[in-house]
Order: sequence, then structure tokens, then C-alpha cells
Amino acid sequence: MGYLTKSLNFLFPKYCEHCGDSFQEGLSNVLCRACFNSVTPYEDPVCDHCGVSLPARSFEDAIETRCRDCGEETYYLDRVRAYGAYEGPLRIAHHAFKFEGMESLGADLAEKILATTIPAFWQGVEALAPVPMSPERERERGYNPAVLLAGELSTKTGIPVKFPLKKIHSTKPQMSLTREERLKNPRGAYKLSEDSTPLTKIILVDDVFTTGSTLEECAKVLKKSGVGWVGALVLGRTARY
Repeated sequence: MGYLTKSLNFLFPKYCEHCGDSFQEGLSNVLCRACFNSVTPYEDPVCDHCGVSLPARSFEDAIETRCRDCGEETYYLDRVRAYGAYEGPLRIAHHAFKFEGMESLGADLAEKILATTIPAFWQGVEALAPVPMSPERERERGYNPAVLLAGELSTKTGIPVKFPLKKIHSTKPQMSLTREERLKNPRGAYKLSEDSTPLTKIILVDDVFTTGSTLEECAKVLKKSGVGWVGALVLGRTARY
């Protein structure tokens, strides 16, 4: 650590938004490395539809590997992997990444996502497809967090990023809606992009899974275009209810 960096740390100390302690090594100026590394990742068995971790032997004799929230409904998504629960340090890091312009946190967050995937999840995958934002929202924010995450994941896995979908009209922010409104909000908001190419196995990339309605809508469009298998990778999984 250089003299200038030490001086800046002394004059402008960083304080972790989770534990409140001052720190030198961490995620930008919002989270110390110890708190970020303390996030408990989901471990198998996990629900195939939302990625939440459940106690061992939860799926014994089950027809579908689903949690109680997801139930036995028919879904377009084939499998979802989430890093962990959307709370505490993970929520703080994501909020800084998505809403505070800290694009550089994408590399650290992508590492977390990769930590909970298994080799079989990647077998035969032809593309990583970030969930698109509306052009108006992306211009307003300046970047699409899902695109940044997909780019980092592509660098680490060698799987190319492709953009088979586009968002054709703006939707209300999901966080401002009730669960019932969230389920309806993304309907009809996505369609195939002009430069989409035939693919058979795709992984969608997004930041957070709540009701899963956005990812389901994207998967529906892809499945109806002929894609055989659609998975999803997300950073956090919020409480459903």
C-alpha cells in the first residue's frame, strides 16, 4: 500500500455499512472484506425454480425439487441458482452496485455467483443472456447491472454473452409493487431481439430473484422461440412473501 493510499485512508477512513468498523480492504467504501466474506452461500439441496437452500433430505421422494413457495406449478425456467439470501452484506453490496454507480463491484459479485454453481449446471450452455432493461431506464442509470454481471461471468467461464431479448416498454420498479402486481408487471415487456441467433441452451443473468416473474417472462419468450433449456443465475433471493 503506497504512502498516498495510507494518507487517504487516514484522512478519509472507510466505515463498513454492515458492522460499522473502519477498514482498508473491502468493496469500495461501503463494505469491509470480512463482512462480504461472511455471507452464507446457499448449498444443495436447492429449489430448482428459485435457488433457495433447504435442509438436507428435503426433496426425498419429491417429483419436483421445489420449495414450498414455488410448489408444483409449471414453469418456463428449468433451473435457477442463487448465491444467497438477499439480506445483510449481500444486500448492501448489491445496492451499491445497482443504485450507487459502483460498477466495479461486478467482479466481486460475479465471484460469489460462481461459488454456488455446479459443473453440471454449465454443461452445454451456449450463451449467457443478461435480462434487458428498457432503453429509457438504461440511459437514466448509465448501465445495466445484469450486463456487467454477465460480462464478468463470461470472462471467468468462457461462455459468450449474447442478447437474444430486448425490453419493448418500461415497467414499474418491482420493489415498489405488491407481490400480485409484481407477477403481472413484466407480462408482454420482452420480445426477441433482431440479432437473436438460434440457441438451444441459455442461462439468463439477473441480480435478484423475488417472485421470479421477470425471469419467467424472459424464459417464456425464449422457450416459445425454440430454445430447449433456460436456466438463470442471480446474486440474491429475497423472501417470497
